[in-house]
Amino acid sequence: MNGTDRPPGGSALASLRRRAAAAAVAAVCSTLGVAVLVRSVSGTGAAIRWSATAGVVLLPVFWLLVSRLDANRRPDGARLLPRFGVGNALTLVRGVLLAWVAGFLLLAWRGGPLAWWPAAAYGTAAGLDYVDGILARRFGRETVLGARLDTSFDALGLLVAPLVGVAAGALPAWYLSASAARYAFVAGIRLRERRGLPVYELPPRRSRRFLAGLQMAFVAAALSPALRGAAVTAGAALFGGAFLLGFARDWLAVTGRLGSSGRSERDEQPAD
Repeated sequence: MNGTDRPPGGSALASLRRRAAAAAVAAVCSTLGVAVLVRSVSGTGAAIRWSATAGVVLLPVFWLLVSRLDANRRPDGARLLPRFGVGNALTLVRGVLLAWVAGFLLLAWRGGPLAWWPAAAYGTAAGLDYVDGILARRFGRETVLGARLDTSFDALGLLVAPLVGVAAGALPAWYLSASAARYAFVAGIRLRERRGLPVYELPPRRSRRFLAGLQMAFVAAALSPALRGAAVTAGAALFGGAFLLGFARDWLAVTGRLGSSGRSERDEQPAD
């Protein structure tokens, strides 16, 4: 490896901790900056509620990062990398944007000056979900950490954005079943493991990533003023239904009912 991968005067883990701390400070400062903008258009009370909710979600975002620093390794390598790389950096930006989306949970944002803000934040996060992996591969900086954060932030985004939509009346309440699907899926796997029941490997299927992307695009559209009424209801049934059916199919696979074989990996439980 070249010399740029060696942290000056310290271990790789210490370097990552410093970078994570710097990222956390930047996230807090940028969040406060957005809070100032919210205050300018919706008042002090709205800014306080937005900041408090966004701050609550920032905590698990950075906990997911800090608790997995030791996974900042290439998939085929054992050496810990001292820098996150552009892909992981963009993935972390996604996490911060998701916290900003969550900030609208307690605000009456529909029909006012904030009407486009949740859709813009979530749409940008969804776009970065496509870009971060491409750049990581382009620069040869794919890591186990990046894959784990990517999966976690996908699930987090499909939890907080629909919650914001349902709270504002932009999405039907039943749509939250799609938000809870992955968490229920993983919990079911953990329960089977504790009971000593077999857990089988998920078969590869390209539709998982594709349908997840469509789901994100639909949620972003549903949060915008452009999609209302019957179009939202139809989209929720189509995309939410496909999402739930994908998890049902994957559950049959990991429980051996579709003829899968081999133990599954704990940290790789994607489903459509």
